[in-house]
Amino acid sequence: MVEGKMNVIKYLMFFFNFLFWLSGLALIIVGGIIKNNYGDYFSYADSKFTTAPVFIIAVGVIVFVIGFLGCCGAIKENYCMVMVFSVLLGLIFILEIVAGILGFIYKNKVQEYAVDGLKRAVKEYENKDEPGASELLDWAQLKFECCGANGPSDYKNLTKNETCGTTQGVKTCHKNKDCAKKLNNEGCKSKFEQFIKKNLVVVGVIALSIAFIQLLGIVFACYLMKAIKGEYEVV
Repeated sequence: MVEGKMNVIKYLMFFFNFLFWLSGLALIIVGGIIKNNYGDYFSYADSKFTTAPVFIIAVGVIVFVIGFLGCCGAIKENYCMVMVFSVLLGLIFILEIVAGILGFIYKNKVQEYAVDGLKRAVKEYENKDEPGASELLDWAQLKFECCGANGPSDYKNLTKNETCGTTQGVKTCHKNKDCAKKLNNEGCKSKFEQFIKKNLVVVGVIALSIAFIQLLGIVFACYLMKAIKGEYEVV
């Protein structure tokens, strides 16, 4: 058994790996919710985004398994399990750094893809074969109190839109001054961009928090491996 201060390291490693394990479980749940509730929205952002929920779930499963391995290795003081855990966690940590750098470099592209999807959704708004288009726009227009991608004029050739600030069709409102006053005249493009920027920051903070937990896990794993191997007093 690992004695003295290394016992503290063992339980600290278990605690942080338990948090890591929970973060993996959270990713699986979040990915599932996004896939079930917002799957149609992603199809209008860009083809690159259609696999986003699946990717989140896959990452969650990997993190879940690695976290479980780390917890078991710490409690059982199994050198091989702790070593495999630390190597896998190190690889994940490196990949996260690379992904973070690429995300920072291409953050404007992410916004561009999303806005392009919003514009495509306007064109497909009344297409019954593409329900995701109307769902995406209705959600955006109600949430951000906006209308279309660039404004009400986006709907000039459409017969009806009930989420631009009025229960009457946009086409009708162009002919009625009183109705036009009830319209949200600002387009959703700029507000959608701000929404994406804000959420990218949130994602970045969460990623950094998880990376910090991973780094602590690697440090504790290294100390624990040394103790198990006999570099510290063991019974």
